[in-house]
Amino acid sequence: MSQVSYNCVNSVYFVGYVNIYWNHINMTSISEETIYNIIEKIALGRNLKNWRCSQEKFESIAQNYFGVIIPVVLTGEENGKLVSLKLALKLAPMDERYRVSGAVTRMFAREIYVYSVIFKKYEEIQKNVSFTSSYIMPHCYYICKEYCKEVIAMQNMCGEDFKPFTSDMFLNLEHISIALKSLAKLHALSYILKAREQTFYEEISKECLPLTIDTNKRYIDIMLDRLGKAIKKFEDSEYAPLFESLRENCAKCFEVVVSKGGSTCICHGDIWKENILFKYENGIPTSACLIDYQTTRICSPAFDTLYLIISSTDSHLRKDHYNNLLDTYYHSFDQMLKEASLNSANTYSRQMFDQDLELVWPACLITANTALWLSSGLQEEGHVRSKKVWSTPEEKERASNSYKQIIKAIIDDFSCYGYLDLKSNCFCF
Repeated sequence: MSQVSYNCVNSVYFVGYVNIYWNHINMTSISEETIYNIIEKIALGRNLKNWRCSQEKFESIAQNYFGVIIPVVLTGEENGKLVSLKLALKLAPMDERYRVSGAVTRMFAREIYVYSVIFKKYEEIQKNVSFTSSYIMPHCYYICKEYCKEVIAMQNMCGEDFKPFTSDMFLNLEHISIALKSLAKLHALSYILKAREQTFYEEISKECLPLTIDTNKRYIDIMLDRLGKAIKKFEDSEYAPLFESLRENCAKCFEVVVSKGGSTCICHGDIWKENILFKYENGIPTSACLIDYQTTRICSPAFDTLYLIISSTDSHLRKDHYNNLLDTYYHSFDQMLKEASLNSANTYSRQMFDQDLELVWPACLITANTALWLSSGLQEEGHVRSKKVWSTPEEKERASNSYKQIIKAIIDDFSCYGYLDLKSNCFCF
């Protein structure tokens, strides 16, 4: 008889897990029956005999604002052999009260599309080409697209010894280098797919639309709100006019990333340290697995790259290694294209990449401002609130000052790179 082993201890843990991720809303509990039904479908799909599953704990927990993730292990007999599948069940809110904006619904639909369509194609490419180093994708075992029952059952990469980076707010040189190499492979696979299956790529482009005020007005509105908050934080400073210009041109900042950039591909869209897992050998990161593909979209590769660097490293590291980091990214990108018999000079040249960096920085700064405001514990209202809760005026003041210092450093670095002239606040549109 097939069975699922959930006991009181596991149930208590699950409640704690929900509180970590959904402490900003009164989300209804996900029943054990719901979990059982998901696991049963996976077991039946794999033809597992005498199967059972148990709930696991993640050793470390990274941020995730738009989903509940439940780690389980499914074991059973497959073709006479005992198999054990380490799974992560990612579920959307099942109560319609928390779906009124449509944002979560769209995000889950996008991620489901990535796992069920795009990654299947990438897996085919990597099977047919002997890459020196492949792009790491969690295997997808089951998907449900039904409204308020959405679920993605994927390989639990933590069970494969991948871990989130939790020891510091920013990545060090070793970690950011590994992350950039992984991002470069993701972008390269998109160009390879485009070169080999143009019609299919165009179909993907219709699903993974660029970020504009028409495709995601709610997200644009959130970024506008955070820019308004930044203006108040930076009032009477040399940075205030820049934030006012960014707010005035916010939608256009994202439109030009696609319309005026040298080239576009299928990008992650929200690639920062909280969406990366690392694998280690003797304490040194050797590979990375990118996660959370809810914002995957057609965009400039330069946007993903620059956003990852500014959101996930501190200014000291950037001052010493910025150009080397760009070289690291592009070398990995170029190498993967060559191994697929593509010429990067004709596909997306280094010159185009460098020119696009000068174009995408406003959109990167706007996005980083939104993310850092949230991660600093400064967002106290709305559906998506900061998980850090500051209880005293002193704590809030320290968080505010930290946020301002990080944002200032990003702007000052952009000025040093020649992307920005603070005196003119001129955008190269």
